[in-house]
Amino acid sequence: MSHNPDWKTRLQAILNEHNHRHAKRHKEVSHRTRDARASTVFMLFSLLRDLGFQPDPPNLDGTHVKYLFWYLTCDPRIADLCRRRGVPMLPKSHSAAYLQFLASTLRTFAGWINKPGLILPPERYGIDPALFERTYVAQEDKGWAAHDIDIPQLLARVARIDERVAIMLELVWRFGLRRKEAVMFQPHLAVVPAGLVPIDSPIAEQYITCLSVERGTKGGRLRLIPLVSDAQRDVIERARRFAPYPASYLGHPGRTLLQSLDRYKNVLSQAGITKKELGITGHGLRHTFAGDKYFELAKVACPIRGGDPLRDPDLLERVLRSVSQQLGHNRTSISQAYLGLMTQRESDTNLNI
Repeated sequence: MSHNPDWKTRLQAILNEHNHRHAKRHKEVSHRTRDARASTVFMLFSLLRDLGFQPDPPNLDGTHVKYLFWYLTCDPRIADLCRRRGVPMLPKSHSAAYLQFLASTLRTFAGWINKPGLILPPERYGIDPALFERTYVAQEDKGWAAHDIDIPQLLARVARIDERVAIMLELVWRFGLRRKEAVMFQPHLAVVPAGLVPIDSPIAEQYITCLSVERGTKGGRLRLIPLVSDAQRDVIERARRFAPYPASYLGHPGRTLLQSLDRYKNVLSQAGITKKELGITGHGLRHTFAGDKYFELAKVACPIRGGDPLRDPDLLERVLRSVSQQLGHNRTSISQAYLGLMTQRESDTNLNI
């Protein structure tokens, strides 16, 4: 008879008490985050039992965590245990992004059971830390133009299927919105008139019209995107035709947010906007926006488009901060996931030409 036969009930009780809370802030998390956490901790405790450990959930300890990480990274030290327990080894280590998510979820769970220091750095388990390190530098240009896509022509194809989705996609292109932000976009309320938002400039009398984006953003964080082109103004004006009331958003009338997001995804698939068919995704338009915005501010192409890194560190910092903020990110380094490596490689700088 197994130990702790009611472990699922005990684990669910912990989730019921804590899973609605943010790990660090005094706020609640989304249902999507709750579901991801719950499925993950149940998976990890099931894996422990497959490996021969049967801990009561509040008694999770460092040995359990060590064996979990050994298994998830294909560490050879766990091969003998897997063979004895009849548990197949993974063909390769999980991705760094997934390992970071698992570690974060375990760290949050450890806080719930009053063991905040339980999850140690990978090297403390004898694991190469590089396995947990995500690469935030783009290796290829994921923008549509890089794939020889005529953007207006492809948007016209989308419009023949669903004009509303085509407008959402164009907002992604012109403002770098995420899919959810485009679906929840309120075209009548989004524009902040000039005179309310000062430009980041010593000349306090200068102002600029901005787009206010908050609904659908990550963490509900408000961001302002300068409205500087006729193309941007035009797409907002056309978007208003799909929002009959001042507070209306672009999601399909009569459908839930989830249904509108699914419709968006399905229409893109019908139009061939997939990695398999055209080699692109809707998210690629955010990359297009980022590259175009970099060129607008820096006056040179970004590295992923073949441009040389900026030599002026102050200008580079301002450009990266602006691009990152307009994409809805706090860290300037994340912009390299869209723009490429921002510093010359050592091998390049040492060349004698």
